Parts: sequence; structure tokens; C-alpha cells
Amino acid sequence: MNYIKLLKKLLSDGIHSWIVSILLLWYSHLQVSVLWNRVLSSPFCISNGTRQGGILSPTLFNRYVLDMIVSLLTSRVGCNVGGLFVNILAYADDMAILAPSWHALQDLIKTMEYELAEIDMLCNTKKTVCMVFSPTEKRKIVATSFPPPVLNNEALKCVTEFKYLGHIICNNLSDDKYISREIRNLFVRTNMLSRRFGSCSFDVKIALFRSFCICFYGSALWQFIV
Repeated sequence: MNYIKLLKKLLSDGIHSWIVSILLLWYSHLQVSVLWNRVLSSPFCISNGTRQGGILSPTLFNRYVLDMIVSLLTSRVGCNVGGLFVNILAYADDMAILAPSWHALQDLIKTMEYELAEIDMLCNTKKTVCMVFSPTEKRKIVATSFPPPVLNNEALKCVTEFKYLGHIICNNLSDDKYISREIRNLFVRTNMLSRRFGSCSFDVKIALFRSFCICFYGSALWQFIV
């Protein structure tokens, strides 16, 4: 993240100049150290990016990429999800682009590339993949294979499943692999509690089980396909 371009965006939004000056001073003197094997390195300066774990960092990053997201949304190229027009899902720097066709996807990628170049950012093509979801009605399938989309002059890898924000997404819309993983994790956590806290009272065991073993984050989105 280019600090100067971020601060210009904040000034254009009407943020008071003294707040921007504080951020400029803050980020221009930002230093970090690396802790490895109980050894702390000497501090060194970093010249871009937000502070990891900082409360303000998500807000600053969202503002930094806002223009890119607005350009994608106003392109009117995307998918209709439950009557709502959607072409990008963003959680900080984890982003997913949705398109109804290969050409639409490539158009959105080109728009994204242009906007990211304006703010000195690049997508990591090593961590970016493409997934094709076939229509539920077979008669609506127009092709079974597609050329890989191109990002930063590199062909993207096409996959049938991908882990996104902790969720395993499959191109057949099945959550079986994700559910199986959570079942295994449940057994692992339960066995760990049984070994370490076997001598505790029943009430303590119940409290620990509720805290560490029955957290099914995202389970409301699971879809069972028979």
C-alpha cells in the first residue's frame, strides 16, 4: 500500500489534515522486529502496508481499494444472486470475483488490473485460482471446458475445490469435504480435552466442551446434497 496515495484519498474524503499528518508521521516511522525461535531481531523500517493487527488497518485498507471495488460494481458485469447484482466479494485483501461467463470474468479482471495499477498494487497469481460452477440444469451448459483466464499476463490455474476464508468451496456446490473436516476436528478437540482434563468435574468438562468443541463457524451455509 502506497502511503502517499492513501493519504491523498483520505484528504479527498474530507478527513482533517491534522489527522492525515498524524498518520503520515506514524507510517513514515513504522518499524517492526521478527521473533524467531525466541530470538528477537533488530528493528527495521517498512515502507508500505498497514500495521498487522492494528484496529485502524482494515478501515485504511478498505479505503485504499474502494475505487477498484466501485469500478467493478459500476461495470454492471456480474451475477444475479437472489435478485441482487454481485460481482465481487471482499474481506480485506481476500477477494472473489463472480461472473456469468468466461468473457465477463476476463473483462472484470482487466478492470481490476487497471484500478490496482493506479494504486501500485498487484494480485498474487500464485494464490489466485479460477473455478467453474456448472448450471444445475444440464440444458443450460454451453461448454465443458474453458481457456484459463489471464491475470498479469499469467494464466490462472483452474481448480475443482479451494479453501477460501477457512471454507472448502467445491465446484459441485457440495459441503461434504468441509463437513468431514469439521467432524474430524471435533473428534480431535474432544479427545484432547478428554486426555488433559479427564480428572476434572463433569461441569468443568461440559464447559470446556461447549467452549472448544461445538464451534461450527459457517455451518449455517452448509448445503447437504443427496
